Amino acid sequence: MSSSLAGKLNRKEVKTMDRKATVVDYLEKCNAYAQASIARKMERGEVDETESWKSYVEFNEHAIEEISNGTLDHWFSPPPSQNMSDARRIDADSLEHAERAGWLSGLLSPRPLIVASTQDENGNKNLAPYTSVMAVSTGPPLLVASFSCNRDGRYRDTLHNLRTTKRAILHLMPSTLSSVQGVDETAAPLPQSESEWNLSGFTPSTHDPLLMNEAVAALEVEFIEDRALPDAVARLAILRVTGLWTSEQSIPPEGLDILCQHGHDRLTPSPNSWGKKVLKHYGKK
Repeated sequence: MSSSLAGKLNRKEVKTMDRKATVVDYLEKCNAYAQASIARKMERGEVDETESWKSYVEFNEHAIEEISNGTLDHWFSPPPSQNMSDARRIDADSLEHAERAGWLSGLLSPRPLIVASTQDENGNKNLAPYTSVMAVSTGPPLLVASFSCNRDGRYRDTLHNLRTTKRAILHLMPSTLSSVQGVDETAAPLPQSESEWNLSGFTPSTHDPLLMNEAVAALEVEFIEDRALPDAVARLAILRVTGLWTSEQSIPPEGLDILCQHGHDRLTPSPNSWGKKVLKHYGKK
C-alpha cells in the first residue's frame, strides 16, 4: 500500500485492508494449486475427478469477488475495544435479581460445570449441575460451593444430602452436545424422592454407585460444614477432597477438555485457543 493512500486512511481501515489482502492472497494460492491439480488430472484422463476441484475454484473466486467489492467487510472489522476507556459504572444494588445474576455470570466466566452426585439417608440418588464450586485450599484440599433455595425457602437436595450423608462426587463433564443435553436434564426440578439419573441418560459406575461413567474426571468430597452468607439466602458449603477419579496417567498440564459455563445459561467447551505459562508466583530462581 502506498504511503499517500495509507495517510488518507485511519489505522483501523488499514488493518482491515491488510486482513482482506491476506485472505485474498491465500485463496488465490489455493486456486493456483487447484488449477494445477486439474491440469494433471486432465493429462491422466481423470476427467470425472476434476469436477469437485472446479467447484472449489468457483467457490473461491466468488469469495474473492465478495471480499474485493466490500460485501464481506463486516467479517474483517476488528472486535469492539474491550477496555475501561469508555466504561460505565452499574450500581449492583440497583439491578433486579435476574439482571444482576446475568451480569455476574457473563463477567465471571468461563467457569467449570460440575455435576454433583449425592444420595439421601434413604438411598435416593440425586444429580445436580453447579458452576459455583471453587478450590480455596490445597493443603488441606478444600472446596467451597454455594447452594441457593427456591421461593418456598427449600434448599437444594444436594445440600440436604451433604448434611445427612456427608459425601458427594463432583463430576467434570466432556464438552459434547450429548453431555450438555444430559446436564440440562439434571437441572429439572423434581421431588426429592425422584432421581435425575432416570432423566439424564447418565449411568453409574461399578466402582462407586455415585460415580458417573460419562464424566471426564471427578472429585470425591466430604462435607465439613455450611455457613450463612451475609445478607443472602444462599449457604456456603465447605468440602474436603478425599479422592480423585481420573483416567489420566499424569497431571494434565493444559487442563482437560470439559464443559464450562461461559455467559448466562450458556455451556461451552473449555478455552483452548492459546495459552502461556506464568511462573513469577514461584519467585526468582
